[in-house]
Amino acid sequence: MRVGSRRRRLIALLAAVLVPLAGCASIPTRSDPEVIKRVDEDSANTGVSALPDDLSPLELVRHFVNVAAPANDYAATRMHFTEAARQAWKAPSELLIVDDVDTVPLPEPSGAPDGVQRVGLRVSKVGRLKTDHSFVPKQGVYKADFRVERQANGEWRIANPPDELLVSRGSFSDNYMTAPVYFLDHERGGVIPDLRYVVSQPASTLPTRVVEFLLAGPSKGFRGAMGTALPPDVDTKTNVSEAGDGALVVNFSELGDLAERTKRLIAAQVVLSLQGVSNARVRLLEEGTPLLPGEGALRPADVATYKADNSVRADVAPLAVVNERLIKLTQQAPAVPGPAGSGVYEVITAGRSADGSKLATVVRTPDGKVEMRIGDYGKALAATGVTGSFMSRPTWRTNSEVWTVVDGRKVVRMVGNGDGTWTARTVDTKQFPDKPITDLRLSRGGTRVAAVVGGRIMVAGVLDRGSKTTLSSPTALSGGPAEATIRGIGWVSNDSLVAITDSSSVPVVEVTVNGLTWDPYASANLVQPLKAVTVGPGQKVVVADSSGLWQVGDQGDLWQLMPGRFGSGALPFYPG
Repeated sequence: MRVGSRRRRLIALLAAVLVPLAGCASIPTRSDPEVIKRVDEDSANTGVSALPDDLSPLELVRHFVNVAAPANDYAATRMHFTEAARQAWKAPSELLIVDDVDTVPLPEPSGAPDGVQRVGLRVSKVGRLKTDHSFVPKQGVYKADFRVERQANGEWRIANPPDELLVSRGSFSDNYMTAPVYFLDHERGGVIPDLRYVVSQPASTLPTRVVEFLLAGPSKGFRGAMGTALPPDVDTKTNVSEAGDGALVVNFSELGDLAERTKRLIAAQVVLSLQGVSNARVRLLEEGTPLLPGEGALRPADVATYKADNSVRADVAPLAVVNERLIKLTQQAPAVPGPAGSGVYEVITAGRSADGSKLATVVRTPDGKVEMRIGDYGKALAATGVTGSFMSRPTWRTNSEVWTVVDGRKVVRMVGNGDGTWTARTVDTKQFPDKPITDLRLSRGGTRVAAVVGGRIMVAGVLDRGSKTTLSSPTALSGGPAEATIRGIGWVSNDSLVAITDSSSVPVVEVTVNGLTWDPYASANLVQPLKAVTVGPGQKVVVADSSGLWQVGDQGDLWQLMPGRFGSGALPFYPG
């Protein structure tokens, strides 16, 4: 099942719970909004079940890892502690999400009184939920020794809580939900999601929490890469509220004098962010007056164009490299117009701009090296002077900026000068590990890059400072197929990737951009080695193996051979 599909099912389930409430509110008994009081996650008043009776010391420690929900100041967690530990414990600001929970009895402490036992805990790290509610993957083993004491009532309780706030992956999935929060893309004209995770109950507080994330700005790893249309000092005049007609009301203060375009970008950010936790329309106010005069409450469809700008265009044909020439990826496989399709250039790999107007190619030179050529689609392509022994498939950021990796080490971005010539600039990758970069793809919003570094996926923010561009806060995505090497990647959406591996059992896998969830595609019909992967409109994935080109729409579907005269060496690519 696709990552996005699972998320949509969760949202639909939440919507099913909220619809009856909205339905009641749609029959107004008064015109005043009904305020949803701001409730922090760790103070939300939800019911907490008592611990099961007669838990053994081992069972108690395992149960402790499985109930880390923040409701009522982590009341469910505190119940596992002795009275003294309960009073002294302060919940850490971050969650450590773990898997493979294992407990073992340890020798009793020397001279310990009766009713004291030691329990060893060993878990595999999955990642951390940071203070901004973003997830960052982690690898390794976490160990802790617990002192467990029998209480007067005969029950065992933990006397020395660990420094980390541990939660099992299963408990995290049960208590938290994904909340994509939308910020501005590289060109600050569209919106892209920044994944956050919120406690799913009580549902009435979800809209307020999402707006607070929006006001706080992008998560730490993407600050500077993503933008926001909201002014720095903006706040909400009142809590997020529900009007008598069922619409959510977001009332801003301190917005200042904003242009119409900025107000509409704010509307896109808010409405699309709230759609992840509510199916209600959204009414935007500034100091109690409409933010967009003349417009009523908004639905996601009203601002969808700001999100669609960062999707694969269906009206721009995909291409493929076949026998060192470019062809159109259609059943008849005609050559593209111009020298790139006629055989004048020996094309190794290529990339087409998002709107289809530009083409970047890596071509073989007479001395056996490769060079980058760029130009208008269908016309002669200008040599850029960038050469090497290897270049990765070009990836476009805008129509005037395209990137590649030269010789596995240097990331180069080519910037158009407006006269048909291009200037090469080196991207700062000092934060990357000293390992070969074999593939690199820019997200369609231009704010993030995914790369295959030493056979693993790394995701980083793209930070622009004048003419200098830096790949900031690179994060290795852990948790993928065991002992598999990543061979290539593509962006399924702005919050998930698809990767091809060298594994026969898991040849293709989809992973969230933060590495939390890995979902394999079917392996039937594919034969290793896989040579390329690309993603088209509607999140259709196309891969190349030794027998041809295969396409699929979802993880549960079987791969279908694409009809056409492509041959076994075709390397397909969609625009972007």
